[in-house]
Amino acid sequence: MLDTAETGSPEFWATENPKAVAVIKDDRSLTYREWNDQANRVADALSALGLTPGDRIGMRFRLDLPWFIVQRALQKLGVVLVAVNWKLTPEEAMYIIRDSNAKGLACDDVDAALWAEQSPGLLITVGQAPGCPGHRLEDLLTNGKPTERFGPARINMVLYTSGTTGNPKGVPPADPATLDLERLLRYGASVGSVPPHPDTSTVLLSLPVHHGAGPAIASGAYSRGGTVVLLDPYDPEAALRLIERHSIQLWTAVPTMLLRIQALPEDVFARYDLSSLTAINAGAAPVPQSLKAWLVDRLGPGMLWEAYGCSEAGMITYIAPEHQLTKPGSSGLPYEGVEIAIVDEDWNRLPPGSTGEIAVNTPVVLAHYLGREPLGEDTVKDGFYRTGDVGHLDEDGYLFITDRLQDMIVAGGVNIYPTEIEKAIVAHPDVENCAVIGIPQDDFGEQVLAFVVPRPGNTLSRDDLLTHLDGHLASFKKPRQFEFVDQLPLNPSGKVLKNELRTPYWQGRDRNV
Repeated sequence: MLDTAETGSPEFWATENPKAVAVIKDDRSLTYREWNDQANRVADALSALGLTPGDRIGMRFRLDLPWFIVQRALQKLGVVLVAVNWKLTPEEAMYIIRDSNAKGLACDDVDAALWAEQSPGLLITVGQAPGCPGHRLEDLLTNGKPTERFGPARINMVLYTSGTTGNPKGVPPADPATLDLERLLRYGASVGSVPPHPDTSTVLLSLPVHHGAGPAIASGAYSRGGTVVLLDPYDPEAALRLIERHSIQLWTAVPTMLLRIQALPEDVFARYDLSSLTAINAGAAPVPQSLKAWLVDRLGPGMLWEAYGCSEAGMITYIAPEHQLTKPGSSGLPYEGVEIAIVDEDWNRLPPGSTGEIAVNTPVVLAHYLGREPLGEDTVKDGFYRTGDVGHLDEDGYLFITDRLQDMIVAGGVNIYPTEIEKAIVAHPDVENCAVIGIPQDDFGEQVLAFVVPRPGNTLSRDDLLTHLDGHLASFKKPRQFEFVDQLPLNPSGKVLKNELRTPYWQGRDRNV
């Protein structure tokens, strides 16, 4: 806990600009003064319930005002947040609570009574009837005293990996004692300036707060005394409506969200004034080149930024608008303080243009997962972390990500990269999204299967897509099967859960990729 307000913290802005609006959801809002007052009251009540600095508590929330109040109260107490996806089953959520040694769970579930049956420890609820199990946020606000407390501006939280292989593992906050603070400050300033933030900017937040990106976007806005406008659940036209209504300047989105914007009828898109936007930042998955071209055409050449990172190593690269079309397919240049190496399986560095695994050295490379032993040299060596992504660096130092190592398809001894196929398929004007996997094939080991989401109101056939791919892909890369689906399974960060797509095809076999 701190004795005074840290510059850029909500407490700082509660004094400097108390009437400024900090966060908006639908027709409800909190000024910095209101946010700070409510967080102080909740912190006082939680302290009386026994929470102390260094404790951890699970946070399972939709994107709404209560998350801001509770998380800030915990920051004031020095309690570490443990991110819990609100879509997880009770069994999955309780695994995270127990694995992290959290003292309890705060949640905004419509029916929170089921959590009492799980015995999570201290239970904090939102919107429940009086007398329900646990401690209602409404009662904490009423009973807590507005004693002023101060917390760090940066949110202190444990993130859990998405668990696509085995149980999810906790990524703890970096230990300040192990960090090169000078390098960390340069790195933080570089990450924080991409894309450039206007002073007191208004930001649209449509990413979840149980993933690193959502809290980071919120922190970036309130570090400048800005306003965060919340959109949940996601709807493409609602996003446009909020941009116009609140004069949104910055929006960070996953490609699927932008593809749904692109899929809107032209007259719907043209209905909204988007002139307030200064930047759209995309991440979590590659942005199809056809979508980039569409955004440049509709919003201008200076709008689209992209960022690449991972939970275990932080943010790694970015690509600025001026290089979106001159470096097609690139994930850009490293942030200041980041070094990238392309390595083979024995950690040997490969020259520019050679494809291998992407290894990165950043100021925040993970030393160990929460409660686990230090990572071995198969994962971290000489400060470099193996990301599991495949790619290459060009002669100018720009990174190109080819695929995930585990997603690579081997057919007849030839390596096939699904991302290349996905980009080609999404370039079809009637395709909204797609995912490509390898499925068993007796003669060649694997064959290519594409799951395709058509744009609303359009019909597609296998022959349509194969004709479209002529001239774009070599014949051995073309899918042998297509499955047309309404949507793809996504994890909280917007990445396609390819293991869910693969499972029915690989069940009962010795390998699953």
